[in-house]
Amino acid sequence: MKNYIGALITSLYVAAYFLIGPWSSSIDLYISGFLLLAIGIPHGAGDHLIAAKIAQRENLTFHLRPFIVYYLGIMLAYAALWFVSPLISFLIFIAISVFHFGDMEDVHEVEPKNTWMNLVKTLCLGSGILSFILLSHWAEAFEIISSMQVKVPPNLPEFFLLISLLFLILGFQKKNFHPFFNTFFALVIGFFLPLIPAFICYFSCCHAITSFEGMREHLKMEILELYKKIIPFSAGALLLGMVYMKLVANDLEVYPIFIFLSLLTLPHFLLMHKLIKCPN
Repeated sequence: MKNYIGALITSLYVAAYFLIGPWSSSIDLYISGFLLLAIGIPHGAGDHLIAAKIAQRENLTFHLRPFIVYYLGIMLAYAALWFVSPLISFLIFIAISVFHFGDMEDVHEVEPKNTWMNLVKTLCLGSGILSFILLSHWAEAFEIISSMQVKVPPNLPEFFLLISLLFLILGFQKKNFHPFFNTFFALVIGFFLPLIPAFICYFSCCHAITSFEGMREHLKMEILELYKKIIPFSAGALLLGMVYMKLVANDLEVYPIFIFLSLLTLPHFLLMHKLIKCPN
């Protein structure tokens, strides 16, 4: 059962949504916000621990302060790029999301083989995951992406969704049987939810949980021990997010949340990708 937490939580969400709801979109935001704060953001809040582990492997010294400056510097540079060119920034966000979502399904593999076939499967899987979420909720996705000052067509052919499923199937890896089907079922069940909860159920309950478990195994820590160590950094990310939202929007809007997630994702992606490729 623990291998299918994402599919289970998504199923419970859909059941509640149809039995009790549909409810106000603000309730979806509150529930999604809880899942994001409880699981989504914390899965990246241990990056300093990962960086220290990588430094130890490579016989290098690690200092927390320069790491934080480096991390925040990447976020700041990316934020400036969003201001200068939303289109380029959006394309970068899509690219790193595709590779990160596809690659993180392989987080438990100790010594993955860096072959062209694995790269193709990673890109297919990541493309299938992201495109299925967006295309199955395109009307909502269109509003959010347009709010980012990125021009996308308001309507897309229905067969595009079938192409997403094809990408998912092509990205299947036998060694990641359980993570794949957990993700697959969560995505299909999430089809019946609005965009935000569908995305968060995948992001927090499939991607983040899998990543968190992989991080715990690499760092050889118990769950509670690891969670205690990352609480201050999760709180720091939340504070940064609140400051960012205050600066860019007067009211609570969805699109700045996704932009802020992109700022967190870029340095996290760079670090986690190096972790996955480094053997224990």
